Amino acid sequence: MKAPYVRPRMRGNTRVYDLRPTPELQKAFPDISRETYATSQEANARGYEWKRKFEAWKAGNHEDIYVDNRSVEALVNHYKSSMAYGNIKAAATRRSYEGHLRHVLPVCVSNTAFAKMNVSDVDYEYAQKLWLHIQSDVSTHKANHTFKVLKLVWNEGLRAGKVKSNPFALVRLPKLPDRQVLWPEEHIWGMVQHCDEMGYHSMGTMLVMCYEFCQRPVDVRTMRWANIDGKTGVSHFTQKKTGKQMSIKVTNSVKERLYLHQHRNSDDYIFAYENTGRPYSQDRCNKFFRAAADSYGLPEVPLVGQLNQDGSQRYTKLWMADLRRTGATHASRAGCTDRQLMALTGHKNPQMLVIYALEGETESTMANQKRGLI
Repeated sequence: MKAPYVRPRMRGNTRVYDLRPTPELQKAFPDISRETYATSQEANARGYEWKRKFEAWKAGNHEDIYVDNRSVEALVNHYKSSMAYGNIKAAATRRSYEGHLRHVLPVCVSNTAFAKMNVSDVDYEYAQKLWLHIQSDVSTHKANHTFKVLKLVWNEGLRAGKVKSNPFALVRLPKLPDRQVLWPEEHIWGMVQHCDEMGYHSMGTMLVMCYEFCQRPVDVRTMRWANIDGKTGVSHFTQKKTGKQMSIKVTNSVKERLYLHQHRNSDDYIFAYENTGRPYSQDRCNKFFRAAADSYGLPEVPLVGQLNQDGSQRYTKLWMADLRRTGATHASRAGCTDRQLMALTGHKNPQMLVIYALEGETESTMANQKRGLI
C-alpha cells in the first residue's frame, strides 16, 4: 500500500520513489522539501511520518513537532533532504546512517538533548564529550561510526552556510581493531547441512558461495542466472561496493548445488527465500541467517587481541560476512599468490589482503617445517 505523498517514477531503468509535499504540508512545515528514496519501504515510512506530523499540527500539538532552524535536529533534516544523502545508492547505507542518527539525537551530554542544541554550541570540546559518552554507553565502534555520519552532516551544513566549522572532523578517532575472525571449516559444512535439512537450500548455497567465491553476502545474495555463463561455467558479476568487474570459475560444490535451484519466470535471481518465493532482502537474509545459526548452535569465537574491560577475552558471534575472510585465508594457505588472491576477492591493493588472508600459528608452523625445525 502506498503512503501519502509517495509518487513512484522511473530514473533510467530504475524505479525510485519521490515524496512530494502538498502546499498545505509545506505551509505547516516550510523546511520540508521533495525527497527521493530507492525503496518503497523507506519512502512509505517517511510518507507516514509526514502524515503523522501534519495531523498532529492540525490538532494543535505544535510542541512535539516544532524544529528550531538553529538546532542540530534541523541540520540533520537538512542533510537528509540534500543531494549528498539522496545520491547514496545503497539502501543499507542510508538505514545505517538513520540508525546512528536516531541513537545520537536524544543523547544528553549537557542538560539539553543533542537534537535540541543550537549548532553554534556544538564545539570541539562538546564533540569529545559526546564521543566518550557513546563509547562508554555502547562501544568504540558505535562512537566512531556515529561521528563519521555527523561529520557528513556538518560538511553539508558548511556547504550550505548553516555552520561555520566542523568539530566532528577535528576529533581524532581511534583505529578500530581489524576483525580477525574465521569460521571453523567443520561448521561451514555443518551449517550448510543444517540449512538443507530445514528445507532452505538457498541459504546453504549462499554460504558455500560466500566461502568458495570469497565474496560479500550482498554480491552472492543478488546473483542472477545471467551472471553465470552456461558454456564456460564462469560467473561474471560486478561487486556492489567497489564496482569491480569479477570473473570467477564456478566451483565444483557450487555447480552441484545450483541444481537445487529453479529458474523462475518472475525474476532472474538464483536465490529466493523459500517461505515467500521472493528474492532475499538484506534484512531477511541477515535475520534468517542468524535464526539458522542459533538453531544450529554456531559457536562464538574469540576476537583476536581484544579484551573486555575486566581483562577477559572478548568473543563474537560468527557473521555470514566472515566467510569471505575465511575463504581468502584458506586460499592463501593453499599457496595462492597475492595476484591470485586479488583476482578472487576483488581487492585492488595487496596491502588490504592482510585483513582478509589472516596469518597465525598455521603460517609460522609451515615456516618452521620448511626450515626443518618441526
